[in-house]
Amino acid sequence: MDIFSNNLLRLLLGLLLVQSLTAESEIKLTARKDLVLSIESRASVLQVARMHLSDKDNGFLELTSNVEDPYVFEQPALEEDVVEEQVVVNYDDTSVLRVVAADFTKRVRGTLVRGSTSFLQLTGGNLIKPGASFPVSIPQAQGQTFTVTLTEVTSSTYTLKLGDATETISLNELGAGAVKRD
Repeated sequence: MDIFSNNLLRLLLGLLLVQSLTAESEIKLTARKDLVLSIESRASVLQVARMHLSDKDNGFLELTSNVEDPYVFEQPALEEDVVEEQVVVNYDDTSVLRVVAADFTKRVRGTLVRGSTSFLQLTGGNLIKPGASFPVSIPQAQGQTFTVTLTEVTSSTYTLKLGDATETISLNELGAGAVKRD
């Protein structure tokens, strides 16, 4: 009995294989790419499409009606409006002056003396004399402007002042400054 069922199974599989190899498609779209298909070929394609694609399975639609759409990129709305508080940090004069002095030393070329007045020479060639004030801002304190005063210039040092804080910067022979803390 097993031999008979095995032979029957082989025969059926062979017939299916032969049928699939010799079967002809209902749609024949064999033509050169630069030619337009005939009206009959196009009508055949439309007829096969209507036959296979027009049947609707309402059961499938019911099964998928509760499934979330995977292509929706909208973010769900927040229940409460979150108010972001901006943290305002007030820097003290000493910390601001340290940041300013570190940056300012890169712009100093050296000192120049004319008569009894000493000047601080910047890399662009500008001269600043003691008592001159200039506004500065630092990235750490966005929106705040500070006024720094050049209080003293000697042949080897200069002093910056902001409020009660002072920084004395010593010049080396390359023109770069080294900060000396008071």
